[in-house]
Amino acid sequence: MNYQVHPFFHIEQDNQHIVTIKPLADAATEESTVRDRIQEFVDLVASVLNEKEVRGLIYTCPLNNKQTDYIRLFDQVSNGQLDPEIIQKTTWKALQWKTLGKPIVSILDSNCTGIGLATMLWSDYRIAGPQVKLGFPESKFGLFTGFATTITLAQLVGSTAALNLLTQAKLTSNKEALELGLVNEVTTDREQSLVLAKNWILENSKTSISTPGPTAVSAEFEEACAAVLKKTRGLLPGTNAVVQLLKTNQLLSLTEAVEAEAKLYHKVLSAPEPLHMVRTLYEGMLQAQHPDRIKSLGTYAIKKIGILGAGMMGSGIAYEAARAGISVVLKDVNRTQAEQGKAYSAKLCDKLLAQGQISSLQQQTLLANIQPSDQVADLVDADLIIEAVFEDLELKAEVTRQSLPYLAENGFFASNTTSLPITTLAAAMDLPERFIGMHFFSPVDRMPLVEIICGTQTDQVTLQKAIATALRLGKIPIVVHDGPGFFTSRIFFNYLLEAITMLLEGIPASQIEDEAIQAGFAVGPLAVLDEISLELMLHVYDQFPALHNSQRRAYAHLSKMIKNGRKGRKSGHGFYDYDTASRTKTVWQNPALPTSGESPSSEIIQKRLLHVMALDSYRCLEEGVLEQPIDGDIGSILGVGYAAHTGGVFGHIDLTGLPIFVQECQSFLHLGEQWEVPRSLIERADRNFKFYTGFDSNWPGKKS
Repeated sequence: MNYQVHPFFHIEQDNQHIVTIKPLADAATEESTVRDRIQEFVDLVASVLNEKEVRGLIYTCPLNNKQTDYIRLFDQVSNGQLDPEIIQKTTWKALQWKTLGKPIVSILDSNCTGIGLATMLWSDYRIAGPQVKLGFPESKFGLFTGFATTITLAQLVGSTAALNLLTQAKLTSNKEALELGLVNEVTTDREQSLVLAKNWILENSKTSISTPGPTAVSAEFEEACAAVLKKTRGLLPGTNAVVQLLKTNQLLSLTEAVEAEAKLYHKVLSAPEPLHMVRTLYEGMLQAQHPDRIKSLGTYAIKKIGILGAGMMGSGIAYEAARAGISVVLKDVNRTQAEQGKAYSAKLCDKLLAQGQISSLQQQTLLANIQPSDQVADLVDADLIIEAVFEDLELKAEVTRQSLPYLAENGFFASNTTSLPITTLAAAMDLPERFIGMHFFSPVDRMPLVEIICGTQTDQVTLQKAIATALRLGKIPIVVHDGPGFFTSRIFFNYLLEAITMLLEGIPASQIEDEAIQAGFAVGPLAVLDEISLELMLHVYDQFPALHNSQRRAYAHLSKMIKNGRKGRKSGHGFYDYDTASRTKTVWQNPALPTSGESPSSEIIQKRLLHVMALDSYRCLEEGVLEQPIDGDIGSILGVGYAAHTGGVFGHIDLTGLPIFVQECQSFLHLGEQWEVPRSLIERADRNFKFYTGFDSNWPGKKS
């Protein structure tokens, strides 16, 4: 059989009349789209299977297993190139392959996710190669995978497992996929996969391939749906759609199920939240980690880092640096504390070793990279010294001066401070241009963000080296400029401030906490205050040049709680009471607080918590603490747990609409100075300004 040359696929038929289809490595991907590629593939497979002499078909992922081009995908939806009818028609054609009665095998020869994985589920039999990982990561962006995934996946692994796969954004190993029934065989190499595929086709070429029917809804599945929606608070359109489809598909014919999925798939892609999430949590993070950011450094590679302070933060930074293959000197005031800092890395390694994520040799290599020390001279020739001691200006200045003589000739110094001014800290150096802030977040091994803070004299070479270091550690860097609290701490303090303000108004603590979670925050503000300790919050306030009335009221309230022994979780009492035996906590009912006759609505409380951070983020942008909205959006979500479904603080303003946002902030002005709206924002609201158009920033300067 002769096939015409295809622009996207290589087609080959062997002497046993088995056809293999593979995507061309050099296919014109710039001109093609997801829609084009899938439509071409579906039609091609149908034409091959309709050839009388063809006994069966083998194919690999038609999308070349590349990451989804989300920008193009959203563009296709907005310009009508990917409407529900097109999606439905394409999906239906693919599901009709099986009616032709010829065995179809898909080979997953490399990592396969999202829409690419959806196409692999159209086959009768799936073979996964070595080290292959599979999954649906788009769920973390508020999306879901269409193209019959909610139908085929439920048939293969059951509704509960399908729900987990489609909403948890986790990648599954080939062996786990085999246990689930997602794939039918696992091989050790590609050639073996092809042999097994052909053998299976020959064995089944005269056998009628049955398609599993829909699985019945079980109590376990209903409980799983409830748990998923509780976790996401119903804020993610894609997750909501998956739950709805998996529940209703059982009641529909195949035609109806395909139509329902296509409509919901298009609806989710048309919703604003997924685009905001993709812009920040995918495209924004890709740009933040792009190597072009440090191309001016050439071949710069950091070899040795000195860390001052072996507490939680210093130990975490040491672990990340050692994992990246960098030599680390972890210094503290005595050897015992330094050894305890290294023990933190050993504990993390033990856990990974038990989970099979690292080998014993990798553990030994990592730990060998960390040298605990109480001698400042051991820092000699460090390319970077990171100070991670207590938040005290004099202490930080002292350890900085002691260690500077041992910094390498072209090295630089960084402070891991949450709020102390970098320009002030840099005064401890003779060369303040080589001083910068590198604010890591706790726990360092799990928190991906690094907030890099430039002082007024920090030079570009130092900034580039700090970015390069963050990238070497696998972190996502945002760059901000000096100011009280910088960016993340500053807006975070406003979140905490607003919660205390509401308490003092008589709004119950439990209601504040509940509404924060419902609004999409990772943790309630009062629980966070207990975690960081009320004393530390006051210490941070003490570093501010001045406090306005709302801040002073909050300061006074926290001071009273501390005097009464309610210092936070470590003391056992704070805004919550903690039972160490049962490891539970209950909200403390403070008898000294007023009780309002009627609490504000849930909507008002949620808006106050979301708006107050977004409003101060705008001030940061206007003042030059932030250069671009995207840094604020990334920092707010990854650094302080802002509501992810909004796409971040500026995404939230765009979702609200700037005129409405300004109006609502002004309506809260009687509640405190934190609600004062800058004149420039009012003027932008009059023009109905948006911080973004699609994926592009409208803020003056570079695009996001």
